[in-house]
Amino acid sequence: GYFCAVPKSRHCGYGASWELVSLQDGIVRTNCMDCLDRTNVVQSMFGRHILYRQLHQRVGLSKVTKRDRLGHGTMSPSLGRRERTLPLECTVGYKQRPLALPWSEGEAAHRLLWADNADAISRLYAGTPALKGDFTRTGKRTKRGALDDGLNSLQRYYLNNFIDADRQEGMDLLVGNTDFNLVPLDYDETSRVFLLQ
Repeated sequence: GYFCAVPKSRHCGYGASWELVSLQDGIVRTNCMDCLDRTNVVQSMFGRHILYRQLHQRVGLSKVTKRDRLGHGTMSPSLGRRERTLPLECTVGYKQRPLALPWSEGEAAHRLLWADNADAISRLYAGTPALKGDFTRTGKRTKRGALDDGLNSLQRYYLNNFIDADRQEGMDLLVGNTDFNLVPLDYDETSRVFLLQ
């Protein structure tokens, strides 16, 4: 399930009361042993599926009709609210193509948002934008995307072998894995190993 809250009245401004309809009851964790980028591609598919479910099963305020009071509508008995579902063509479209949202603007917005997030996280961890960004943004692999991935991989190789050691030492000092008073006076590679033990 996912988190869902609806206003108790039609006026949902500042200070309005909200009613919890459902709570998130789990998480999906994807972990590729050696690749942040493949993990992102898989997570984007899970994110798309959950977004579709949330929009399809959204619960909201609607006028209670005589038909609903007689029990012929789809109504949540405990809340007095009717579930509003997506139009039939969207539901059928998603069932035919489950790897894409059934409306093009939503799919494009989801892809761009997810790719920008991947680039931000990848820059923090690896120092470069995410690999396979062309697939995340467009749903297709391109020659330009493969070339960009090659350049980013070379940059990651350089950063990993020549730059990251100093950054890792800084992180270790920052989070408290190494004491500041262990910095030796005579600095060489053996003292660097001693410093991080």
